[in-house]
Amino acid sequence: MSFGLLKHFKESKSTNVHTKSSRHYHHFIIGEDLGSVLKLLELQKSFPHDTVRLLTTRPLNRQALIENYEFGVSQLRSPKAVEQIYRKFHQAKISPQAKEASFYKEGKFYDFGGRAKGMDLLFGEDFFTQKGYRLELSSLFSKEEWENLDQNLSENSEIKILDSIEKTTPHDLIDKKEWNLSFRDFSTLTCEILYASISPKKFLSLINQKEDFSSEFIDFCTSTQVTTAISVTWKLNKEIYPEERTLFIPQSMTHEWGHFIVEFENYDFVKKQQLCHVLFLIHDDEPQSEDLASKIKLMKRVLDRAFPDIEKFITSEYIRFDEEMFISNIKNEFLEQISFDYPNLKFLGQSAPMESTMSDEKFLARTLLN
Repeated sequence: MSFGLLKHFKESKSTNVHTKSSRHYHHFIIGEDLGSVLKLLELQKSFPHDTVRLLTTRPLNRQALIENYEFGVSQLRSPKAVEQIYRKFHQAKISPQAKEASFYKEGKFYDFGGRAKGMDLLFGEDFFTQKGYRLELSSLFSKEEWENLDQNLSENSEIKILDSIEKTTPHDLIDKKEWNLSFRDFSTLTCEILYASISPKKFLSLINQKEDFSSEFIDFCTSTQVTTAISVTWKLNKEIYPEERTLFIPQSMTHEWGHFIVEFENYDFVKKQQLCHVLFLIHDDEPQSEDLASKIKLMKRVLDRAFPDIEKFITSEYIRFDEEMFISNIKNEFLEQISFDYPNLKFLGQSAPMESTMSDEKFLARTLLN
């Protein structure tokens, strides 16, 4: 390569990096959950597409959303929330489980609240003792939105690792640069309104100059609780369990390890398959990969005792590990103050603000109703 060509290449590369790092958006969304996708579509109805951008850390498409929200144990457990979801999403398809949750003991299943006593529930498990509701994800979208979702996400989102967030003072009245975001690939961008569909704890860890933020903001972010979990879905070529209900199966009868939370969907006679979903919450601060692999092996052994030979009928397996699968203890009173102090910052998803009458709702209900 000649010196002149090399010089041209370096100048071109430098120009590209500068262009890449000087982008500005009116609306910028951080997250890869359902809340971030719904916010993207909502904003696109009112603003030009090139002013709205979604940042994810992994590929996001319809199949990923289905695996996260249709596969897995039901995250909807509140009749009041379901009623409100129908008011917001008029075409929503939500089906309740036929029976109340039960727990496994000495080879039998027992209802909660009866004479039989099961193993103690660990933190976060109590939520799943309420009757669950299964959601058909596509029913939250119009037909056109759902059919075009993959293309929309491909064109209006990008995969990057966020390194830091800085609150800035805008000097341009047109492109108001309220936030400056830096990424691991050394690029940066600015935006006017920042939407965070990640846990407040993670958001706070990305903030530069935390001392410049209000005590209410710091308290809100640090007080939220984050639960890591693994969700497993099996496609079975045989009906293993005939009822739609949530089943609590102890991980151990001698140790307080918590439960494997299990749900079977109704057998599909057309596809000749039954879906089985298993959830277990992880209470270690920094779980190791070998420990998680051992836990999955334990899960298969325990479920094989409760449902003999279930492993023989598994045709497909989907495993999802999420460090922030569940976000709880959202303090609405702090959110009200934060929205006043930082009107250009909006929390979405499981950390979104709620009306006072719905402030106790969690997880998917909060994601859909904010």
